[in-house]
Amino acid sequence: MYRHSRLVGILGCAATLAIVGCAGNSSIAPTTGSAASAQVGATHVAHYMATRYAAHTVVPNSGVLFTYYNGPVLLKPKVYLIFWGYKKYGDPDKVAKLLEAYAKVEGGSLHNNDYIQYYDIVGSKKFYPTNPKGQLGGVWFDNTNQIPQNPTDIQVGNESLAGVAHFGYDGNASYVVATAHDHSTVGFGTQWCAYHSGTQTTNGNLVSYTNLPYMPDAGGACGADYTQAPKDESAVDEGVTIVEGHEYGESITDPNPGTGWYNFEYGEIGDICAWTDIQNDTFGKKTYTMQPMYSNASESCVQEYQ
Repeated sequence: MYRHSRLVGILGCAATLAIVGCAGNSSIAPTTGSAASAQVGATHVAHYMATRYAAHTVVPNSGVLFTYYNGPVLLKPKVYLIFWGYKKYGDPDKVAKLLEAYAKVEGGSLHNNDYIQYYDIVGSKKFYPTNPKGQLGGVWFDNTNQIPQNPTDIQVGNESLAGVAHFGYDGNASYVVATAHDHSTVGFGTQWCAYHSGTQTTNGNLVSYTNLPYMPDAGGACGADYTQAPKDESAVDEGVTIVEGHEYGESITDPNPGTGWYNFEYGEIGDICAWTDIQNDTFGKKTYTMQPMYSNASESCVQEYQ
C-alpha cells in the first residue's frame, strides 16, 4: 500500500553539514497547500542537524528572516513514535520512556508556541499552526520488521511508512523513527545527530518523518552531559530532547524540507539556533533540556514565544 521513493540530494546535504543542514540546496521544487492535501513529487531532501562539533552556526543579532516557499506546514501537529528494534536490542538509557514522557507534555508549551507564527497559504488565505496539548498521537514498538545494523535512509523511510500503516495516515504528523541502540544510519554522531525528510504514500500524500538514532550512543557530540540535567532526565539523555525538539519544530514549519519556511544561508528555524543557549525548559510540571528556536517576529532565537 505504501512505498518510499529514493530521496535525492542526501549526499549533497551531507557535504554541507559544516555550513548548516542543507542550506544552499536550491533544487527543491515547492508544493502548495497544507500537508494534509499536498500532492508531492518523488523529489525529497533530507535535512540534517549537525553535531555539536560539525556545526558552525554563528547567530546574528538581528536581520535574519525565514522565507515561506509555498509548501506545506503541519497545522495541527502530532507526533507518532516508532521504536524500531528497541525490544530486541535493549534500551539501557531508558530513551523510550523519556521520549514518550516528553512528547506527552510538549504540546501547549511556550517553547512550542514559537511555531504558531509560521503559516502556510492555500489560495490567498493564510493558515497558522495550532499548539494544542496532547500532541502525542501514538507509540509503537515495532518487532515485526528487522532493523539492519546500519539502516539506510530508504529503510528508515520505509519504516515510517510501516508506521503510517500501523497508526493510519495523518497529514499533520511527524512520524519519528527511533532506531535502536547500536543500530544507526552511517554518519550519526560524527556528522549529524538526526534528520527529517519526506516520503509519500502510493496515492501521493506527504509523510514527514524523522530519523532519530539512539542519542546516548553519540555521547557529547549529540548533547549528552551538555548542562546540569533537569530532574526529569539524566545527563546522558539530554541530547534526546534537544535533538527531537529541534527536529519536531523544523518538521512543523518545513515538513517537506526546503518548501516551507527556509533560509538559504542558515537552513531551517532550528539550525540557526543549534547548540546555542541550551537550557532546561519547563513543560507543565516537567523539565527537559532544549535548544531555542528562531522567531521571525523578534528576529532572534527564543526559548519561549507568546
